[in-house]
Amino acid sequence: MARKYTLVLFVLLSCAMWSKAQVPLDQKAYADSLSNSLKLNTSDSIKARTYFLLSYYYITINEVKKSKLCLDKGSALGKRYPYLRAVYYFYESIVYLELDLERSRIAALTCDKLLSGYSDKEAYLFRARALHNTAIIEQRKDNIKGMVDITLNKTIPLTEKSGDKLKLANFYSQLAMVFTNIRERNKAETYYNLAIQMAKDKSANSPVLLNAYVFAALNYNYLRKFPQSKAMLDKAKAILIRYPKSNLLADYYFSEGNYYHGQRQFKAALNSYDMGIAAARALKQTYMVNSLLLQKYSSLTYLKDYKGAQLILDSVMKDSDFMSSANNSKAIFKEQAKNNVHLGNVKTAYQWLERQLKLTDSLYQSRRTEEINALEAKFRSAENRKRISDLTAANEKVNLEAKNRLLMNWLLGTVSSFLTIILVAGYFFVQKNRKLKELNYQQELKYIDQQHQVKLTRAMIHGQDEERKRVARDLHDGLGGMLSAVKIHLSGYAAKSSSENDQELDLIISRLDSSMTELRAIASNMMPASLLHLGLKVSLKDLCESFISDNLNIDFQCIGLKDNIPVDKQVTIYRIVQELLNNVVRHASAKNVLLQCSQYDDSFMITIEDDGVGFEPESLNDKTGMGMTNIKARVAYLNGKFEIMSSYGQGTSINIEVNICT
Repeated sequence: MARKYTLVLFVLLSCAMWSKAQVPLDQKAYADSLSNSLKLNTSDSIKARTYFLLSYYYITINEVKKSKLCLDKGSALGKRYPYLRAVYYFYESIVYLELDLERSRIAALTCDKLLSGYSDKEAYLFRARALHNTAIIEQRKDNIKGMVDITLNKTIPLTEKSGDKLKLANFYSQLAMVFTNIRERNKAETYYNLAIQMAKDKSANSPVLLNAYVFAALNYNYLRKFPQSKAMLDKAKAILIRYPKSNLLADYYFSEGNYYHGQRQFKAALNSYDMGIAAARALKQTYMVNSLLLQKYSSLTYLKDYKGAQLILDSVMKDSDFMSSANNSKAIFKEQAKNNVHLGNVKTAYQWLERQLKLTDSLYQSRRTEEINALEAKFRSAENRKRISDLTAANEKVNLEAKNRLLMNWLLGTVSSFLTIILVAGYFFVQKNRKLKELNYQQELKYIDQQHQVKLTRAMIHGQDEERKRVARDLHDGLGGMLSAVKIHLSGYAAKSSSENDQELDLIISRLDSSMTELRAIASNMMPASLLHLGLKVSLKDLCESFISDNLNIDFQCIGLKDNIPVDKQVTIYRIVQELLNNVVRHASAKNVLLQCSQYDDSFMITIEDDGVGFEPESLNDKTGMGMTNIKARVAYLNGKFEIMSSYGQGTSINIEVNICT
């Protein structure tokens, strides 16, 4: 339980580690050298660069006001230089990475755009660093795929062009953190080793190397390779001895505590976490303080010090910035529920779980219900344990008395009574056997009937689709061709004619064009060509665009769709989505619709949500509309599940999961 929670915390931590590996370990000497540079140089461009570096330094030690002040001074001094104006946006992106994600993203993209016209190595590096800021932003939005894509396809290629091996090592280390988070620990190990080797070749005391040692140790902990983890920690400690005030000190204790926790040396782990908390507070790293506190909470639960663990949870919840993250809040609420169970506060635990589940996305409602029922069953089990024990003891006593009476009856009984018992037992055996045969027969009949219904449904749907294809083909190739021929003849006649009826003839040709357009639309609706030639993803996108109007916006999201879905099942899925959108347009009076289609292995999920008038799902039982009937039939055809959540004035959410295995 606690080990899983450690992983959750690491996912939340990793996106904050990048800037720490960019400032030299001797931070005071670094800051002093920048201040001296301002005094010695008179060039505006050099002073502007120095102020930018000071802004970066101050943001790493959480001095936001000083960071902004230096950023503004650098901007004022560098405004005459186009290159420095572009570089300014990189540092603005860094400053606002912790304050305003959208402003940070826009600044990073502006820097990349303005520097794209330069081909020197420094410009490549600034572009790489700016784009990496956008990767960090994607990670904070839980878009791990987007973060990896930016890092592999943009950040790393640009860094390689710059020739800066130390920065490249840092980006490899960041990529390794992502693989650790998504449980690709062996792949993360490869990237950590690559980053460490690159960093060692450039400098034996760089913050990049220290950062790689610290988090490689954490990754080895998850792999349960504790000797390798200890080796990484020892190497990191050898560097930290020379730089005891490094801003990576708290991170070191985080990994060291995790190492001891994995070795089940919980008291040693608590000692490491306490030292890390002290270091983080001295460095004003509030987020790290909370992360270390929660690691300490994990070790306390293993020691069954649930009261101490509760104090930590209550303390962390007081930090509004930490709790502003939905992921953090859900994790804390879940642990509150677990810890209160251990403390015997069943009602309170249930309330915490309710709060945690309210933050869960509407796409996971079924999972939420299962968790609530599971916890409720667990609570009932805990409350009734004593009662069950008492009933079991009483039952054993009754059984013992019954056995004694049976023994006495057997000893005192006669042959006639023994025969009577045999006859009665035989009678009941025959009766039971007959009932079992009847039950099996009924079940077989029910199964045969279900299979028959499935075959009928499949035949109906297959027939409908084949008929749609035939009619669409006839309309397009037959009637469409005839109309095209008529138009050609009319156009030729109009070219030759010079009579006064030309305007009327032009009107006829115009109406013929409209008829042909409408004919093609009808044929496409019956069997879209894009579905047969371009695939399901493109056809669904075209379908959504055909429904979009001034009064209706549709947000279509496609996740993980592959080309391995059989054509007949693609058609069925297309028809389901088409009918769902038709229902929204006809009945929902909605302005916004979210349509999400995703594929996982042999399952295909469809989720559609609207902000329309809503309805009571029970009312469908009294209606016989073909739309919903067709949807349910097609879902059943694909052995799927169908769920509707709606109420008046609250919009509608429909979840469908179907089987697409070949």
